[in-house]
Amino acid sequence: MTDLEEALALLAAPCIDERFFQRALKALALVTQCRWAAFARPAKHEGKIEVVAFCDVKQTIPGFEFDLKGSPCEAIYQMRYPNTHLLYASDLQQRFPDFKLIKDLGAVSYQGELILDDEGGPIGHILVMDPLPQRENTKSREFFRLLAQRIGVEYKRLLLSRELSVHKQMIASTHHMMSFVDLDYRYHVVSKGYEHLLNCNASEIVGKHACEIHGKAVFDNYLKPLLDKSFAGESVNTQTRIHPPSLDEPQFLNVHHNPHQDENGRINGVIVSAHNITELHKAKEKSEYLAFHDSLTQLPNRLALFNHFADLLPNLSDTHAELAVLYLDLDDFKQINDNYNHLVGDQVLQRVAQILREACAEAEMVARIGGDEFIILHRFDAQDEDDKRQALTRLCLSLDQMLDEDIRHEGKHLRLAASIGYHWVEPAQKDVSALICLADKAMYRIKRRKQLNQPAQ
Repeated sequence: MTDLEEALALLAAPCIDERFFQRALKALALVTQCRWAAFARPAKHEGKIEVVAFCDVKQTIPGFEFDLKGSPCEAIYQMRYPNTHLLYASDLQQRFPDFKLIKDLGAVSYQGELILDDEGGPIGHILVMDPLPQRENTKSREFFRLLAQRIGVEYKRLLLSRELSVHKQMIASTHHMMSFVDLDYRYHVVSKGYEHLLNCNASEIVGKHACEIHGKAVFDNYLKPLLDKSFAGESVNTQTRIHPPSLDEPQFLNVHHNPHQDENGRINGVIVSAHNITELHKAKEKSEYLAFHDSLTQLPNRLALFNHFADLLPNLSDTHAELAVLYLDLDDFKQINDNYNHLVGDQVLQRVAQILREACAEAEMVARIGGDEFIILHRFDAQDEDDKRQALTRLCLSLDQMLDEDIRHEGKHLRLAASIGYHWVEPAQKDVSALICLADKAMYRIKRRKQLNQPAQ
């Protein structure tokens, strides 16, 4: 396994707490072949930087703070998108002779990448240092950029998780929801919490069938199966969805159903105890969305693409190629950023994403994997090879035409073209990275052909 493959495996491993950052830093150290890697952010104390996680391949070092001013990190927080990468290749000791950490470690080189939020502000940065000089290369810089994006997403998710803990404490202090439901699915008793949840008085609930309160669909699909289990003697603790007609949106509850027995030991109903976890559910959905979607275009991101692609492969035909991987790279997109500004460039990327969604509505997935690069997974069901290839050619031509005709800024037509390479997934091919790489190479061949055919300026 190569260092890059091992690094990607470390990142792909599931981890839902702070251990992710140690794995990410270990992956960064592997790819850059550096001894030290760290994730840091501005501290609560003004002018300080807090090291959230620090990876030393030879020993364990706990988190710590240091002064931003006069440190190697000072320059990186003065950077702005898209210039967010910094390298001190071999003169770290000479540049920062008074910085104690560098002296203590014996580091001579430093490389860092700024992590930005959705508004372009700094969240923090990742860095590597080494006792040997560093040489920047395309692979390590690309990995820096991708890792910075991923750490940014995971850090937001960690903050959301901490917020969820606070929400749980708040929920515990509110009116508890309790009710008694008889064998006919009618409410006999409800607490104040039910009045608050359903936005009505207890007198409007007691005596009513659960179907009347929650609607037939929710009753049949969610509530009745749970109540029936308890009527049969089972205690059930679960999360369920309700959508009372009196409310605008569904509510999510953590519910405990306990069967209740009469004096003869016969079950005569169920005691229902519930907490409203709707806000927690929304926060969880948001954190999951952030992890698998590109914040600018709202398309699935690289992680979502790899996961979905891997799920698709075992279900493809064993006899013929039916899935095509299209790698789309915008031509001369840098000119739009240069001639206008990056805000206009972002708007163009959002419009490109919209065009791809519309043109590839039947595709398995349309994803943005970074910069002006997009991947389309498209299945073609026709058995005839010529029919499939003609359909794919028509799709590529249609995409190119829409990108050329449908991009505008302040009423002005912005001519935009794309180089689209593709690869048919053969039955024996099961490596996601290799398949995307093959489509990438096909795209570069097309881009190179275009450049060679351009007339001299």
